[in-house]
Amino acid sequence: MPPIDAPAFRHDPRKVVLGLRKPTGSTFRWDTEPVVCGHRHFTHPRTDGQRVSVPVCATPVAVAGLGAVFATYDGRVRLFDSSLEKLYWERRLDNAVYASPVADPARQAVVVATTGGLVRSLDLRGRTRWSASVDGPVYATPTTVPGTDVLVIAAFGSRCVGLRLDTGATVFDRELPRPWHAQWGGSAAHRDPYASPVTLDTADVAVACAEHVVCLAPDGTQRWCRDLGASIRASLVAVHAEGVLVVAGVDGRCTFLDSRTGEERGAVVLGGKVVGSPALSGTVLAVGTQDGAGFGVDVRTHEVCWRVPGAAPRDHSSYTVTPSGGFAVTTARGNIVGLGRDDGRFLWETSQLLGLSGHDPALDTTPVVAPDGNMYCGSYSGMAYRFRFRPRQDPT
Repeated sequence: MPPIDAPAFRHDPRKVVLGLRKPTGSTFRWDTEPVVCGHRHFTHPRTDGQRVSVPVCATPVAVAGLGAVFATYDGRVRLFDSSLEKLYWERRLDNAVYASPVADPARQAVVVATTGGLVRSLDLRGRTRWSASVDGPVYATPTTVPGTDVLVIAAFGSRCVGLRLDTGATVFDRELPRPWHAQWGGSAAHRDPYASPVTLDTADVAVACAEHVVCLAPDGTQRWCRDLGASIRASLVAVHAEGVLVVAGVDGRCTFLDSRTGEERGAVVLGGKVVGSPALSGTVLAVGTQDGAGFGVDVRTHEVCWRVPGAAPRDHSSYTVTPSGGFAVTTARGNIVGLGRDDGRFLWETSQLLGLSGHDPALDTTPVVAPDGNMYCGSYSGMAYRFRFRPRQDPT
């Protein structure tokens, strides 16, 4: 059995939060609206002297007690302090960064993968620990296999690669099932897999590719493969306590698979296409459809326990979980909304209206909420934000 800190979904806070030190003093009011307390605009100069915005597509890694690591679409990786005013270091990689960086707590490092197939581990001083390459662009957030020190990467071109987290050495490199339309000249057939893999309670890894879910041992050996008949764009969710894997397909069906055998244990039909990734808090799975509805599904009974209009993830982003166990999600409105776990109750909604000239306030990425009271998020218009939650007892 893996440790309890095995990542369970795409933006599991254990995947995107590093802790240099525990927060001191106040705890925070996670059920009240956080406010912008820092922002930065990423731009790149053009030959005519004008500057163009550089999109932020990846969720940053929050470094609790210090700041956040942002990776942008120009291939730059930067560590800022929590105000986003002080830049500690900046590194340039070979290509754009779309997949979210992954925290490596054991080495206090982050691993960044690019659309050029470069994978690099950087420590918190910006020094390269190792570099590796995979045969294909990386758009899906990688996952780690605790207890084995293996990083699993799903790359376009239907490939899956395992790398050693300590050295970057290749553990395995294998092909995955291709989309059904590849044999018919499907124009986007090479853009798969898009969903992020996940670590199961068995210490194996589940990878969604095309219409399939493949379960792999940490050495790349196939345990089982299941064809669900519909494309999978949303990342997988492991429910360790129940021994199941939840798969949300574009057919609007949430399927519960046995993590050991791949056999179906149940299903929930949501009635809309799913491309945004779900998240798990306790026994409630938050999942949204492209028509904007957000659902809470009980992973024990497979019943819908709440439905909230307008609470689905924006585009291909994801739900995430706050330190209090609630959900946070960037919606189609371009704001982050906080929801109660058990009833989907509205808690708060952010505002990025700052009075800046030419400023597009819409957010596009999945937020990350750190236990030090900070939340970070970005936008395709090149903006990075730090939100601050109110301390439970304000300083006097």
